[in-house]
Amino acid sequence: MPIAAGSKPEVRRRLLSDEVHDHIRDAILDGTFTPGEILDDAALQEWLGVSRTPIRDALKRLQYEGLVVIHAQSSTRVASPDVADVDQGLQAFGAIMGGVVRISVPELTSDGRHALLRHAAAARDAVSRVDAIAHLNATLEVYEVLLQNCSNRVLVNIAHTTLMPVVFGYRASLPDRTPDWALLADGWERFQEGITTSDNVLAELALEEIHRLPLTGLTQAVAR
Repeated sequence: MPIAAGSKPEVRRRLLSDEVHDHIRDAILDGTFTPGEILDDAALQEWLGVSRTPIRDALKRLQYEGLVVIHAQSSTRVASPDVADVDQGLQAFGAIMGGVVRISVPELTSDGRHALLRHAAAARDAVSRVDAIAHLNATLEVYEVLLQNCSNRVLVNIAHTTLMPVVFGYRASLPDRTPDWALLADGWERFQEGITTSDNVLAELALEEIHRLPLTGLTQAVAR
């Protein structure tokens, strides 16, 4: 491979603030840090063994991602999602994933199709047991397979960027919401039918309804 004389590109190592960001993010997502909890800089420094600068850089990113709220000259708290905002986030993410389904289903490999049906079956089982956390985990597996099989990288990047705050909001709001178990059961059944028959439109509509996007009139009749 020809290399230009004298050229030496810079290879960037992962920044310390990236590592700090991931540790704090994971602690928020797994419930170690709870909604509304104050994140004290000194305590975070002691926990992670780093200086204040990467802590502040990481917290700024987490605020942009919707996981924390920074009050200038005051405190930083884990965000406390509002149920109405969470529902809107679910709808927005459902619209994005609907596009992913439309593209990915015709491109599924045999292994991808089997994996998708297996995770969808796990989601249906969680619904039958009224287990919200198990349902969330199975749904995340469905997302992962769909995104792995989607050839539109722009759409995949948008989905990845949007997913984290949606998952955080949904998980954090579970004590204040009652999932529509009947809607979820019906949606997953039709999603499996769409995947089995390679009907990407049926699968798309089913996943969108699971995410509380309204289906009306002829569209709803066709979907069912």
